[in-house]
Formats: sequence, structure tokens, C-alpha cells
Amino acid sequence: MLSQRYDTYDFSGLPDGTALVLGILSILMMVVLFGGLLWIGPRRKKDPEARERAAAGKASRNRQARLRKRRTALQKKAARRAP
Repeated sequence: MLSQRYDTYDFSGLPDGTALVLGILSILMMVVLFGGLLWIGPRRKKDPEARERAAAGKASRNRQARLRKRRTALQKKAARRAP
């Protein structure tokens, strides 16, 4: 059976300035990593059919949003006029 050895690191002996710099660098590294992953995440679809479907879907959602906005405006106008 394999024996595993785990090393523990004690950072309590570091000077305050060094600990501060290491902490800032580690946080900065995580921010850059997650920011980079978020930045490269949403990419354009490669094939033309997928791009056309996405454009058609976006146009449909925009059209539905305009219709919904107009319908609510007309309902509010009718509600003001009713009493």
C-alpha cells in the first residue's frame, strides 16, 4: 500500500508585509482567473444556422417585449379612464 505524506505550511511566522503581499497576490490571481473564465465563456456560435437561429430568437424576444410593454401601457390607460 502506498503511503502518502502531506506537508503543512505554517504562515504565521511570516512578516506582516510579506503576508499582505502574498494575500493580495492570491486574491488578484483568483480575480484574474475567474474574470478570464467569464470573459471567454459566452462565445459566438460557429455555424451559420446557429447564428441565424440565435438572431431570430433575439428578434422574437424583442418583438414580444415591445408587445408586452404596449399591452401593459394600454391596460394602464384603460384603468385610468374606467372610473
